[in-house]
Amino acid sequence: MKPLRLFLCAIAIAGARVLRAQAPVDTAAASRLQVSLLTFGQGDPVFERFGHNAIRIRDPLNALDVSWNWGMFSFDEPNFLGRFLSGNSRYWMEGFQTEPLLAYYRENNRSAVEQVLNLSATQKAQLLQFVRWNALDDNKYYRYDYFRDNCSTRVRDALDSVLGGSLERAWADSMGDHSFRSEALRLTEEAALSRLGIDVALGPRSDTRMTAWDEAYVPMRLRDRLRGVVLPGPEGAPVRLVASERLLFDATRTAEAPQPLAFPGLYVVFALGALVPLALFGGLAFMSALRGRWHRAQRVARGVVATVSAVWYALTGLLGTLVLFMELFSAHVFWYNNWNVLLLSPVALAAAWLVPRAVVTGRSAGAARWVAGFCALCALVSLALAVTGVTGQSNAAVAAAFAPTMIYLGMLVPALTLIGGRRA
Repeated sequence: MKPLRLFLCAIAIAGARVLRAQAPVDTAAASRLQVSLLTFGQGDPVFERFGHNAIRIRDPLNALDVSWNWGMFSFDEPNFLGRFLSGNSRYWMEGFQTEPLLAYYRENNRSAVEQVLNLSATQKAQLLQFVRWNALDDNKYYRYDYFRDNCSTRVRDALDSVLGGSLERAWADSMGDHSFRSEALRLTEEAALSRLGIDVALGPRSDTRMTAWDEAYVPMRLRDRLRGVVLPGPEGAPVRLVASERLLFDATRTAEAPQPLAFPGLYVVFALGALVPLALFGGLAFMSALRGRWHRAQRVARGVVATVSAVWYALTGLLGTLVLFMELFSAHVFWYNNWNVLLLSPVALAAAWLVPRAVVTGRSAGAARWVAGFCALCALVSLALAVTGVTGQSNAAVAAAFAPTMIYLGMLVPALTLIGGRRA
């Protein structure tokens, strides 16, 4: 990926230098400009699953063809992951020579659609002046927010500004059919672990229904919405904002999902992957202990239960700790008031040590029963809240994946530590 980033930086610098060297554009000069929206489809890495877009400005007379985009970032920045989790990711905008940029997306098997926009000469001049100003070193950086301030919302806002706010007026009160969460899950349908992370991390604010204005955080939605925009023309007659549209090249990858799966395969793994061995081997250990027999089968069964429970509690405890951290210290408002911290309790980290110890040796049995029972009670409450929907958070699938195992452990651990087994 590093050579590709260097390549993009090179063509960005080239494009920016060309336009910055020009004198301010007057209305007459701007009349020959062609302004269009470029929309790129999904890529393979998770950060490319949401698509991308850019504003293309061409001046045929001066052989200028530069595409301006607000999606530049670097994994090499110090503490990139920490800055992202805390909501302080630094992104910036750059101007790219269009042809090398298109070649990059074609090489990476990402589709490209171009929509030529019906803008007046004055609007074209304003837009060009704005992107030139925005690309200056003092103005180019911004704090990234994947729902409210990203590459697509910046394009939306730039177009809305030169259109006198007409897009926001038309879209702000128009309710769409999607939520922030549903769109994020739809676009990450093939990235199972990313989908799980999104579902676990997002709080109830992400489940509010979006307006058409909000939906534009997804580049493909902005493209689709622009098709229906009609504005007053030079002589008062209505004209479509999109003068023409063409597919520059198509991708051979699977098309984006029309809607997210309610309960994807990975959640089935979490629902059954731990519960099945716990039920089988836990039942065996329990029955052996109930009959007062401490033999090889019981030792093996207790060992399996101890191992599975250690992994389970460690995983859920780490997830819960991350959710709590984001709740307390992140600037991402869509992570606030997350009820998954009840289901994935940080207390489970203590259970990851206490429960296996108690199951195998009988030591710390009282503490193990307490933490296992506490986690089970929290999971039961979380499941009830998710099913009833009283929290406003769409986390029923997450609760269904995690709660049964947590509840079962809350019953199994007391049974194995109270009946049979070795005592400290």
